[in-house]
Amino acid sequence: MKKICAGIAVLLCCLALFAAGGKDKAAGGSKSGITEITFWDFPNFNDATGIAGNFDRELIKAFEAKNPDIKVNLEMINFNDGPAKIETALASNTAPDVVYDAPGRIIAWGNLGVLAPLDDIVNPVKATIESGLINGSTGADGKIYMYPVNTAPFVMAFNKTMLQELGLLDLLPYTRGDRSWTVAEYEKLLTALRDKLPAGSTPGVFFAKSQAGDQGTRAFMVNLYGADLLNDNFTQYVFNDDRAVKNMEWVVRACKSKLLMNGSALASSDAIDMFVAGKAAHTILYSVGLHKTNATKLNYNGKPFDVIYMPYPCDAKAKLEYLIGGPCVFDNGDPARIEAAKRFVTFMAQDAEWSPKVIDATGTFACSSRIHVATNGDSELEWNAGASKFFGPYYNTINGFTEMRTYWFPMLQDTINGGNVKNALNTFASRANATLK
Repeated sequence: MKKICAGIAVLLCCLALFAAGGKDKAAGGSKSGITEITFWDFPNFNDATGIAGNFDRELIKAFEAKNPDIKVNLEMINFNDGPAKIETALASNTAPDVVYDAPGRIIAWGNLGVLAPLDDIVNPVKATIESGLINGSTGADGKIYMYPVNTAPFVMAFNKTMLQELGLLDLLPYTRGDRSWTVAEYEKLLTALRDKLPAGSTPGVFFAKSQAGDQGTRAFMVNLYGADLLNDNFTQYVFNDDRAVKNMEWVVRACKSKLLMNGSALASSDAIDMFVAGKAAHTILYSVGLHKTNATKLNYNGKPFDVIYMPYPCDAKAKLEYLIGGPCVFDNGDPARIEAAKRFVTFMAQDAEWSPKVIDATGTFACSSRIHVATNGDSELEWNAGASKFFGPYYNTINGFTEMRTYWFPMLQDTINGGNVKNALNTFASRANATLK
């Protein structure tokens, strides 16, 4: 009888230990009391070393020093295959805990129900963030799924040094107030560049290989003679009206006449690389953040060159696309990991020492008025800081946005390679409108 009782006691102890162990595992804990989370990051941050991921590692080191019960594992991904990698991870239930990205993808994930809402950590500082940035970070259910940290306009950029050497700087109206300019002025500059540039160089590239960087081509295409991607209440894609056709026909002519390089086989990164390498006089997609990434690589005739930012040429009212960047937290079903991930997000966005460093590492501007970015008299930074007057409607979080993007660049490829412009735009609008339903 004593042996039976002893056996039962041992069994009960084992069951108790097993239950305790299972509880710890479900909570994301361990014997050491440390919760591990994974942070996947695109090359959003840069520091003086120029080494990708170095700032991320320093950020994590500082966070872990203040939060010794959390360990953050970093994995760097890129903009070319990173989005697909995240989708694969979601499909296999192996998503990371934190990703720093933009609303286009993040809000789509939130609407799918795979993210943890961040209202509890954003609401205490919500009053310091512009409402439009909050709205752009909010899902269809009204919950905040991205912590809006940094922002900047997407603009054009020109190689000032090249224009000076070619005697063409006076054709770029960068000293004019808000720098607004017309299609005729832009075409005059492109023509002069085409006629003066040596073989192997181009005035600029109209890239269309993939959806990467497609915010640049959309911003370009809704300016020029004036056009809209969507109607005012975002219920219909209208980029097939007469204004859109006129804009697309101008781009087709520009590519045929070598004012712009036909970039149907080039990605946005290829076009930016050509600009950075001094092989393209301008890029139709740039930002202060992209400049931070590429500043040490700028090379024109063996030397760094100066950059001038410009709004898109427009005979109507110029409209800029703009970046909102920030982290999201995936709901992996583990409360401890979700809580740890939120603490990491709060640290990067609100820590007195490190939140300004995060903004500086992006090279952009803070979403929160709590953080001030000094321009130090830099006229290019000052122009970018005031470019919000050009901001167009933020549509990146509407239903079907990610699917719409898959129809955009094939339409561009079709037209610049000889397809019927009106038919291509009609096909795009029809397919894009189906994504809204």
